Amino acid sequence: MDFVRLVNNVKRFFQDEEYICNENAPELTKEQYTALNVGAVNAEQNCYYCNCLETEPDKEDVKNRLSDYYDIADRASAVETLEWLLNRGHHVYYEAIKGIIANDDKEFNLEGLLDEEKTDALLEYTQNLAESIEHLTEEDIIKKPSDLNNIPIDAWDLGRLVLVTRCCYDSKYISESEAWRYITAAYKKSKELYKNWSEFAKGYVIGRAMWNGNNMSLTGIISIAQRLEKDENSPWVKYPLN
Repeated sequence: MDFVRLVNNVKRFFQDEEYICNENAPELTKEQYTALNVGAVNAEQNCYYCNCLETEPDKEDVKNRLSDYYDIADRASAVETLEWLLNRGHHVYYEAIKGIIANDDKEFNLEGLLDEEKTDALLEYTQNLAESIEHLTEEDIIKKPSDLNNIPIDAWDLGRLVLVTRCCYDSKYISESEAWRYITAAYKKSKELYKNWSEFAKGYVIGRAMWNGNNMSLTGIISIAQRLEKDENSPWVKYPLN
């Protein structure tokens, strides 16, 4: 990471502006605003706009983030990643491991996994989730481990799908119509799986915990989600999921 990017990331960390709006953004429909905010946690985390497809003015930074975090460098890799987030994602691993934490099962449920998904990542994700249970309970994400059976973590994939879609659009890897197609698909799936943003947030947080364990980053994600749920100025409050 070069010095300029390091400085920009430090600035982002300490920036306290919330729900950043692009004053020149085109007017959207209520459904479009709601769909965009499937990715609200990610947008707040990255200090991105909350009211338009565009993420931020620095398009080179957006491209670098896509490359660093998602190995996206062109249209082909963009479409491949977006399709994976929409149709597979990390929730397939969760379905394989959750029984071990929720029910004290002894083996992974490999039924829904492709051969290439049966990797050491399953053990890593199980360890991450196990070490996060106490924190998730303290934050009232779950009451007890068996609650994991009833909380899908597709929100973790769908929230990132919206953010990555916006970044791919900003980077000119996909068109505007393609971007809205992915974002709308994420919105429809979210409405099918979750009654409200509170349920969505729980799924997102648990997915994040499975992916990277119990750390300060998880604490920050929980804080963002809680603010989005309760702050009267939050786009989640302005645009309910259902």
